[in-house]
Amino acid sequence: MIDVGGSFGRDLAAKGEKDMVAFALDWLTNMFGADMKNLVQRRHATRWNEEPWVLGAFSAAAPGGQSARRVLMEPLNRIYFAGEAVHETLWGTVGGAWESGERAADAVLRLFGGRR
Repeated sequence: MIDVGGSFGRDLAAKGEKDMVAFALDWLTNMFGADMKNLVQRRHATRWNEEPWVLGAFSAAAPGGQSARRVLMEPLNRIYFAGEAVHETLWGTVGGAWESGERAADAVLRLFGGRR
């Protein structure tokens, strides 16, 4: 996986998937050798800057800032947060998003007197 951001990433994405994949393959080839172009079997490019609910946004904990995930886990009044960023160890994964969603849903159920 290659993640390209900033104005370079925006401009590259505007060129389309073909150019994005070519850039990634060239980058991998420069780092790991000419065999990479033949070794990479599946290729796909996303254009998150075109998604209306994302618009290219990306966030990450700063080095040493992982404890901020704990803060995100705490409800804000009656608003509960969930997602891959709200997991202590599985951040950045579907599993982390799933588990944090279950944890938030359980908390909301308890808030309203329900049980899981």
